Amino acid sequence: MQLWGVINLTPNSFFAGSRAEGLGALNRAAQMLADGAAKIDVGAESTRPGAETISATDQLNVLFPFIDQFAAVHGQNNLSRISVDTRDIAVMRACLDKGVTTINDVSGGDDAIYELVGKSGCDYVLMHTKGDPKTMQQAATYGNATAEVLAYLQEHTEKLAAAGAKRTQIIWDTGIGFGKLAEHNLELIARHEIFSAHGVRLLAGVSRKSFIGHFTGKSDPADRLIGTLAVQTYLTLRGLDILRVHDVKEMAETLKVISAIQHYEL
Repeated sequence: MQLWGVINLTPNSFFAGSRAEGLGALNRAAQMLADGAAKIDVGAESTRPGAETISATDQLNVLFPFIDQFAAVHGQNNLSRISVDTRDIAVMRACLDKGVTTINDVSGGDDAIYELVGKSGCDYVLMHTKGDPKTMQQAATYGNATAEVLAYLQEHTEKLAAAGAKRTQIIWDTGIGFGKLAEHNLELIARHEIFSAHGVRLLAGVSRKSFIGHFTGKSDPADRLIGTLAVQTYLTLRGLDILRVHDVKEMAETLKVISAIQHYEL
C-alpha cells in the first residue's frame, strides 16, 4: 500500500487542513514524506463540487515554485515523488518538462492528454467522473454505478493504450465523490475488489469527503478523521494499491497495526 499525501496550493480546497503555500507547503511535504508518504499529490486548482476553473498560468505560478523548492531540498531525482493534480494539459506538459513523473487527472482525460501520457511515459491516474467540478453533482445518476464506472475505465484505458501508454503507467480511480451520491460512493467502495481483477493499480481518494459526513453527521471536514480511517482501512484490507490521504501519519500507523496482525494470519 502506498500513501500519497495531499497538499493544496489553493485557498479553495474543501478541507482547510490540506491548504498550504510557500515554505509551509514545502515543510508539510517533508513531514509527510517522513511520516510515510510515497508521494506528495499537489494541486493548484480546487476540484470540489461547484469549483470554478483555474487557468494554466495561475496554476503554474504556484506549482513551479513548489516543484523548484522541492527539487532544491530533496534532489531533482526525487521529483518522481510528486504527483501533480491537474486536468489542464498545459499544466501537465509543463510539470512533466520540469521532471515530475506522475499526473493525477480528475477529468478522465481526452485524446490529447492520452497522447501526452503515451509519449512521456508518465504514470497517469485515470479517474471516473461525470461532467466537470462545477456541474458534476447534477449528473449523479446511474442504473448500475459499479458496471458503468468499470466500463468507463476500461474504455478509456483502451484509448490510452491506443495512444501508446503501457498498462503499467495507468492507475484507476473510481472517482469517489465526483458525480456520485453517498449511496454510489458506498457501493463503489464495497465492490472495490471488482476493479482489482483487471491488472491495473487502484487508487482511492476518500479522505474527509462529504459522504463520510453524511453517515457520521459530521458536517465539518475537520471532524471526519475517524470515519476516513474506517473507510481507508476497509479498502486496505481489500487490496487497494494507493490511498490519497490528508492524514499521512495517522494512516501510516493504522497500516503498521494491520500489517502486524496480518503477520499471524494462517
